[in-house]
Amino acid sequence: MSAFQELKLLTLSEAAMILQLSKRTLLRMIQQREVPAFKVGGQWRIRERQFRRWVEQKESLLSEFDQGVS
Repeated sequence: MSAFQELKLLTLSEAAMILQLSKRTLLRMIQQREVPAFKVGGQWRIRERQFRRWVEQKESLLSEFDQGVS
C-alpha cells in the first residue's frame, strides 16, 4: 500500500453517505468523539483507513450483540 493510500481522507459528506446518515447526525457523532475525525482548514476529515476500522469494530459489536440476543 502506498503512502498516498494510507493518507486518503474522507469528507463529512463522503463518510455520511457511506454510513447512510445525515451530515448533521455524523457531525454530532464526531463532536461527541464517537467517530474519529479531525479538522483541516475548518473542514472535518476522516482518515479512510481509520474509518474502515471503526466501521468494522461497530459491525463486530453488533454481531456479538445479535448472537447474544438469539
